[in-house]
Amino acid sequence: MIRSLRIRDGPRFLAAAHTGLYLDERTARVDRFHPIEAATVSMFLPDLAPVLTLSDRSGTCFLQLSRRGRGEEGRLLFMAPAPVTSDLEMIAGWGTVFRAVTEWLAAHGIRRLVAEVALDELRPALLHRLGFERTRRYTVWSGPAGVVERAFQALSGREPTIHASSWALYRGARGAWVEEIRSMPEDPLRELAQTLTDLGVRWRHPVYVQVRRETPEVAEALRALGFHPAFTMWRMVRWIAVPLRLPSAEELETSALTSLAFYFHPATRSPIWERAVDSG
Repeated sequence: MIRSLRIRDGPRFLAAAHTGLYLDERTARVDRFHPIEAATVSMFLPDLAPVLTLSDRSGTCFLQLSRRGRGEEGRLLFMAPAPVTSDLEMIAGWGTVFRAVTEWLAAHGIRRLVAEVALDELRPALLHRLGFERTRRYTVWSGPAGVVERAFQALSGREPTIHASSWALYRGARGAWVEEIRSMPEDPLRELAQTLTDLGVRWRHPVYVQVRRETPEVAEALRALGFHPAFTMWRMVRWIAVPLRLPSAEELETSALTSLAFYFHPATRSPIWERAVDSG
């Protein structure tokens, strides 16, 4: 059984959160996301909280995730306590929790649970054991706030692009995250620089760029703006089967009564279509 966080879970969650794992690199690096603060908001303002905090029946395992509107994707943010890879019993316990979580998410219309984590010794391997598949590998470049000033300099004297950008920009409280969302045009430097200038001349935080295809042209543009390769990141997905609801006997009867039927015209013997109605 999976349920929302309750007030009486507070002490156990506080203890577990200090040993938890962050499972979304963008949120962990550029936002002021704090698991305890997010859990508090989710308890007292559940309709306004962007983060959903879930627990198992015993209140010993905790998951935090976000959902984009009423979409079918849940973004996994945090889990606590962090299992030790050598502790097979603890990993098996988390496996049971995730099976219950997928049932809960399926009932709420979520069809995939996503985690995006840097390649390290623990997180990708752990998620794989918990039923997640590696679906895409990214290179993430990082740069100081000065990359925005270089972007303004690179655009000096150039005409702005008029087509849709190949980059998506996300501003956080502690940094910015730029994500490549479609294939690059012939001049990736100009388009990337134009995206960075949206941060404004007063930007004073680090900037990360998530690259789908690290072509020589894109790498050259990133280096020209002051970026350097920082880490490799995996997008990992656990697919969720949403059960189909079979129609009830009443619904089947209603459907049959409103189905199309035809009869032959008594004079011409040609078929005439009509909608069947309940004759009472």
